[in-house]
Amino acid sequence: MSQSVQISTQEIWHQYIDEGRLDIQLVRPDVANSWQRCRQSKLDPLEKPRGPVNLIELKGRLDRKRNLVNLSRPFMENLYAFVRGSGFQVVLTDETGILLEVLGDKEVLEKTQRIQLCQGGDWSETVKGTNAIGTAIVEKKPVQVYAWEHYCKANHFLTCSACPIFGADGALQGVLDMSGDYRVANAHTLGMVVAAVKAIESQLRLQKATHELYSAYRYSNTLLEHMSDGLISVDTHGMVTQINAKGAEIFGIDRDQMRGRHVSQIHNADRMILPVLANGANFENREIVIENKGRSISGSSAMLRDDEGGVIGAVAVFREHEHQVAFHSQPAHASFYTFDDIVGTSPAILALKEWARVAAASPFTVLISGETGTGKELFAQAIHNASPRRDQPFIAINCAALPEPLIESELFGYEDGSFTGARKGGRAGKFQIADGGTIFLDEIGDMSLEVQMKLLRVIQERKVSRIGSAIESDVDVRIIAATHKDLHSEAERGAFRFDLYYRLNVLEIRIPPLRERIEDIPALVSHLTRRIALRFNRKPIPVSSDFLEKAKLHSWPGNIRELENAIERAVIRAGEDHTLTAELLDFPSRLLPRTEPVNTDFGSLKETEHTVIEQTLLSCKGNVRRAAHKLGIGRNTLYRKMKEQGIDVGRARTEPSPAI
Repeated sequence: MSQSVQISTQEIWHQYIDEGRLDIQLVRPDVANSWQRCRQSKLDPLEKPRGPVNLIELKGRLDRKRNLVNLSRPFMENLYAFVRGSGFQVVLTDETGILLEVLGDKEVLEKTQRIQLCQGGDWSETVKGTNAIGTAIVEKKPVQVYAWEHYCKANHFLTCSACPIFGADGALQGVLDMSGDYRVANAHTLGMVVAAVKAIESQLRLQKATHELYSAYRYSNTLLEHMSDGLISVDTHGMVTQINAKGAEIFGIDRDQMRGRHVSQIHNADRMILPVLANGANFENREIVIENKGRSISGSSAMLRDDEGGVIGAVAVFREHEHQVAFHSQPAHASFYTFDDIVGTSPAILALKEWARVAAASPFTVLISGETGTGKELFAQAIHNASPRRDQPFIAINCAALPEPLIESELFGYEDGSFTGARKGGRAGKFQIADGGTIFLDEIGDMSLEVQMKLLRVIQERKVSRIGSAIESDVDVRIIAATHKDLHSEAERGAFRFDLYYRLNVLEIRIPPLRERIEDIPALVSHLTRRIALRFNRKPIPVSSDFLEKAKLHSWPGNIRELENAIERAVIRAGEDHTLTAELLDFPSRLLPRTEPVNTDFGSLKETEHTVIEQTLLSCKGNVRRAAHKLGIGRNTLYRKMKEQGIDVGRARTEPSPAI
């Protein structure tokens, strides 16, 4: 803006403040309208600026807008990198104009703090008069306010460029602003702010879409897990992609072990599914006999197709013949592992196995603690298989995976008509199914206090009653519980019952993290490579010494599960008949690392989605299954999006899902 225009605006401001005269042809419409609003609200343009909100209120606003602040911060830092040292600062506010985050040079921040252009400052139009932040909130569009265009005299040294941020639902979320001395104003400042806001809004839309997809997945997965019929699905090669809890119960298998294996390994289940893949003919109510069980089931099977009609697998739904199923004949979860399957010769693991064998021979409750991925269920199965109950059921239930309303019915069962949707004839709970055997309560630290109280009573009384029934049944069950939490600390803060903690913690087994047994890594690598080679029908996989040395230097926060994943990635990168070397061992983070400055012009949501999908596939070495898991969407959905986005499907290699 030229010096003559600047002086003219100053004179117009004085005329309006002193005399109330305003020639709207000489002032931009946004500024003129804002001045008039300020005068009508009797705002004093010469009044000393109001101080920022108190710290308690500011903390509350920061907590409420934490997602917006975290999502916007990289874009703010990128903007600040452009204006560093120029006298400008970058500001983020909430939807009312309260400043949440401010980036700027130290001397600039000290100067602007005098007018409360700092964290906690209120820059709504009703408090600060005409200014880019407050006026953008009112006008709901990008606004630039220059020098004497500010209604309040204290702000005349500023030039401000602000753009409102709208969420995916169209609601105002906040404002992004760049402010500085008007004498160093840049014509492109507002454009830079608008571009950054466009990118932030794209991220908000993508975040909302991802959340909706994840919510839909959780909803459908919950329905799948608690349907009264068993279900198995396979891909086009007959490899198991999904099996629900009821399906695992009917066939008497560990579903985590079966995922990624061929359906022929499940007692005659291939006779229900493979013919559908072979000839495309669906069937209903076909009866088969479960081998080694002496029982028959009936089921229906059908093709699975994508949106274009292409075959992507098959699914079978089945149920037991009710007249054949007595209560105690319900199949239990298989327990495959013994102490011989626990790999390691370190003093820590040898001492632990010895103590676990002692625990197995006793009738007392066992509490297994350890970080995620250390093998808590492996120890639980080994203890069961070394105990006098080895020939009785082993029932595993993940307390963290079940929704709160369902966990009680899963543990204790329910009577016919006890609640809406209850299965006709009722259903036995896991304690009754495990009668005579072992029940493994994984992640027990996530169990609600109400269910904890009922579990405590079962342990004390050795009786259980179904929901909706006053009749109590005797149960003889050995409990093994596991958690990654410190239950004593949880009890101290009131999240876990002390009386239940002491009942469970009769015999404690703490599994050390992998970083505390580094000497076991060579044996673990040897064991895992053999298992991976067998799973993928590969020749023995050679491992170099530098691969092992690099593995020993890593902290392995994900423990043995992370080690297995890292080995799988290395095997895929190495290809057939190649030795695993140190350069093939990488440790990608859960989020993709940013290797270049943030691009503030992300363009449309479709363009952003294309970039995210492409980068995720690249980080997963073209493995569509892993990419879909990382994105939190289904594999079929990812294939469809790849086709829509023009991403080469042929470059992506799908691998069988490994057993966990």
